[in-house]
Amino acid sequence: MRINLALDARRSCPGLPVPILWDFQRIPHLAIFGATGSGKTYLTKLIIARIGKHIPDSEVIICDFKGDDDFSFLEGKRNFFRYDECRHGLENALKKLHDRQQGRDRTRTFYLFFFDEWASYLNYLEKKQAEEEKKKLSLLLMLGRSFNIHVMISQQRADASYFNAARDNFGVIIGLGRLSRESIQMMFPDFKEDIDAVKPRGYGSAVVGGELYEVLVPCVRDEDALRKAISAAVAEK
Repeated sequence: MRINLALDARRSCPGLPVPILWDFQRIPHLAIFGATGSGKTYLTKLIIARIGKHIPDSEVIICDFKGDDDFSFLEGKRNFFRYDECRHGLENALKKLHDRQQGRDRTRTFYLFFFDEWASYLNYLEKKQAEEEKKKLSLLLMLGRSFNIHVMISQQRADASYFNAARDNFGVIIGLGRLSRESIQMMFPDFKEDIDAVKPRGYGSAVVGGELYEVLVPCVRDEDALRKAISAAVAEK
């Protein structure tokens, strides 16, 4: 099964959208980068909504470190964590991995751990604690695929130091809006000469399974339906 990520800006035309597809069984993890106002939160909402709508029995953990209004409609959900409570969300995802590894959970239903502003969270922590959190995320990135556990990270800066050696486990990398040359070098080293660094809101570049795309984030006409689909993937308390 595959999930629509965004539109292929080069191939789409009015009335004939062409989606970029995410084969999550083959490419388990995503990283989305972009400055404030680039459209990255909008894109992550779309992806989560599609998971909730199209993948039966899916479960999503959302860690919203910045704690603004973007995900406030999820307040009270069991798998929704804000600000310094985000550490509990990471622990829950790690427990899910361990339970499936050790046979306590024999299900293999789709499970997504999403962290919004991972870099800001690490910078908030003391250095030793930040390193421990990076180790936990690395385990999910390195071992999650075998257990249908997936990671999606959203943050402003494309700095590999926030992921240690597990950075290479992101098979989908999306950069939205205006990107610095340093960010392009980090995100798209094999395509750095092919990427335009300046793009408007909602446009960007993506590498999916080693292939380069130009990205267009589609507009949502029904915000209530979007929120309903996201809520469907985040269990009630």
